[in-house]
Amino acid sequence: MFDKNIYFKKIKEKIINFDFFELGNSSLLYYILIFGLLPLAIILDPNSKYVKYILAQGEPIFDIRIFVYLLAGILFLWAGYKFFNFKKLTFKFFNIFNKDWNYKNVFFVFAIVFSINLFIKIIRILNGGYFHYSKSLEFVGGKFYSLIGLLDWFGPIALAIAFAYYFYLYKINDRRYKIWQIISWSAFVIEFFYGFFSLSKFNIIIPIIIYLIIKHYVYNKSFLRIIIAGFLIFFVLMPTINFYKSRINFYSYDVNIGKNFEVKDKNQFIIDSSIGRINQSKIIFNVFEKTDKFLHGKSLLNFFISLGPPRFIWKNKPIINAGGNEFGRKYEILSPDNFQTSVGPTIVGDLYMNFGLFGIMFGMLFFGALFRVIFDSFINKANISLSGVVIYSVFWIQIIKGFEDSIAPVWAGLVKLFVILLILHYFLVKRNQN
Repeated sequence: MFDKNIYFKKIKEKIINFDFFELGNSSLLYYILIFGLLPLAIILDPNSKYVKYILAQGEPIFDIRIFVYLLAGILFLWAGYKFFNFKKLTFKFFNIFNKDWNYKNVFFVFAIVFSINLFIKIIRILNGGYFHYSKSLEFVGGKFYSLIGLLDWFGPIALAIAFAYYFYLYKINDRRYKIWQIISWSAFVIEFFYGFFSLSKFNIIIPIIIYLIIKHYVYNKSFLRIIIAGFLIFFVLMPTINFYKSRINFYSYDVNIGKNFEVKDKNQFIIDSSIGRINQSKIIFNVFEKTDKFLHGKSLLNFFISLGPPRFIWKNKPIINAGGNEFGRKYEILSPDNFQTSVGPTIVGDLYMNFGLFGIMFGMLFFGALFRVIFDSFINKANISLSGVVIYSVFWIQIIKGFEDSIAPVWAGLVKLFVILLILHYFLVKRNQN
């Protein structure tokens, strides 16, 4: 006999136990968010400047061709993640991470990584590379800038190491956790406020995501914690940073609006600052409509160029991620007189620009399988390693943010970061472990 109470109880348990940070789940959810928020924005506030701007551009609420292309993308992403299982292979090649950390080593590795992080922050501040909307063109165009951009990640990496060891010691009731509690939260405050005053939403969110992922897999999982954090990020933190920008006379620049807005209506302001920032429907609409010839993999080959010698060695090395502004103006995503803002074609748009619909289908299938390999390698094990969680937290942020960007620079950056993280893992662990 059908028992309604048992049925709803099982549904409730599945919802509560849903792993938001499993790469397959989070990538599917983020895919829906960035391509499907326009109808929600219209329902919440049809008078939003973001909604009015999009509708004024002639973008349809529903276009069957775009819907089919995006549906193909998400279905093939899900299929790649669901049906390609490489667990045995990943266990064989990634068991090097199944080693305990050495207490003394952890402190020295953290100290070195955190010190480099502070040094890079000072360089940015002193050379005009700090503020998100007013970077020095000389600094950004310098031959060492790509290296600076890579070393920017030492802050989040140091924070991940600190939180991982803090929650690990706290979980096993080791009193030394108190020291790491102070270290980790001090590092968090520095990263958060450095990001906040730089006016970069991405840099503000990074330390929060690091904290959530590390605690999720090292200490305990909490459905409520993630829901509250998500609400605060999108509907409190993002509007707050936009309000702060408007108060200090910085342009509150949205890639979909391209001009200032005034704070007249609280609900409208929140929608413009959160949904208006996340939604990529304008970008993907213009990519599908205005792509007149395919690149046949040309932009994807930049992945290998990026992995070549750094620019201070290879003096004429092409800047592979310098076309975001040109792309935005060419595809009429940015205003013609905007020569500062850069936008990406999104992962689906990049695949379409290279190979059309078949590029979306087989490309997303490949990425789905790759996401499965990453999750199985670092998280989906009987015993989760601290190094695995640290690496996964950095990868997760890069991959999810990479849904908005071009494919080549995102994945080339991941390869470089993995080499750095692999070296750090070697110095973190105890020796003579099986």
